[in-house]
Amino acid sequence: MTPRELPNKIKQIDVLVGQDIEGSLVKDSIYNFSYAEDSQSRPVVGLFMPRKSMSYQDAALFPVMDQNLPEGYLFQRIREMFPKQALTPMHLLALAGTNGIGRLGFLQKGQQRTKMQPVSREQLLRARPDEGLFDELVHAYLGIGTGIAGMQPKIMVPDRATVPVPNLIVKTGSAAYPGLAANEFLCMTAAKRAGIDVPEFDLSDDGSMMILDRFDLREDGTRLGFEDVASLMGLQVHDKLSDRKYHGSYELIAEVFRIINLSAADLEKFFAQVAFSAMVRNGDGHLKNFGVLYTSAADVHLSPMFDVITTSIYQYERYPGGPNMEDNTMALKLFRGKRSKTKTYPLPEEIIQFGTHVCGVTRPQEVLERIAQALLETLQEYKTDTRIPVGLIAQMGEAWERAM
Repeated sequence: MTPRELPNKIKQIDVLVGQDIEGSLVKDSIYNFSYAEDSQSRPVVGLFMPRKSMSYQDAALFPVMDQNLPEGYLFQRIREMFPKQALTPMHLLALAGTNGIGRLGFLQKGQQRTKMQPVSREQLLRARPDEGLFDELVHAYLGIGTGIAGMQPKIMVPDRATVPVPNLIVKTGSAAYPGLAANEFLCMTAAKRAGIDVPEFDLSDDGSMMILDRFDLREDGTRLGFEDVASLMGLQVHDKLSDRKYHGSYELIAEVFRIINLSAADLEKFFAQVAFSAMVRNGDGHLKNFGVLYTSAADVHLSPMFDVITTSIYQYERYPGGPNMEDNTMALKLFRGKRSKTKTYPLPEEIIQFGTHVCGVTRPQEVLERIAQALLETLQEYKTDTRIPVGLIAQMGEAWERAM
């Protein structure tokens, strides 16, 4: 299958865990997944698809696979590549290929795995804005299975020939969200300074691209399982169901983490992620932007923080042609039920209450103080950095100060 060739209908796809085929996904009137081998020692495709049952059925695509479907910018680019093609979830899985986030891969019968030409990290960081490098990367890699879910323009690329999958995530922005890559760079820098786990990252010399290491890969290229919270909750959130990822609360996420036996230390880390997201005014901390990494159901850990930006500095239209509006709310409510009537950013005392009563944190105030100090130091360090667009530090500083 070349990047521009897809069959009209795809009925069956092999499902890989890492480099090995572990089962088969068939689409008839419903979806049917069957494990290839009856062995409890073999890896599972998802935390809620154990080998106690050798097959699973669902009217919709299984959530652990649904999370890999492209959305937003990359889905639009795929649609441009196949303008007359009916793109079903099976087609999109085939395009996702064997290189998506987490350890699942998808291959049609007879489809060969594509070897990719590495692109050096140095080349990505030193690219000039007039070179159009990001568009070239999308054109070169999207059709061979290096897309990644999310609304922001991003693509995965390899920079090491010794690792069998792309190990870098490259992100950029758009005219509607100026300075987006630099925005995320500043947020991630502050998070790292505050002691929050984040993947390794850097900002290109021109400030237009954010380059991150994949957090689901070990140094030798071994892939870890990854599931976002929407998947853990059994939700399909692709396409017309995308609003589902904005339903719920951070308290509900903590309850889901307890169900899968996440440790007390990981719940404290989750509190730090939520507190940081609120303090930098990130209104996109939805169910797909929190998740876990695992090797088995007995070895599950909170993933590093990812996809965090200060969204409140951008304006949006509620409907085409409508007035510009500011995003002054979180993606989810803080508490379940009537304790949080709106998604308004919480006061410090509410965040502390969340940490104490929901996440079991003994000194939540110290976490907030550590984050506040990291925010101030980050603003000070990068106020003269030429990679940061003019005015962005002032905009983000004003937003951050509201929470401190």
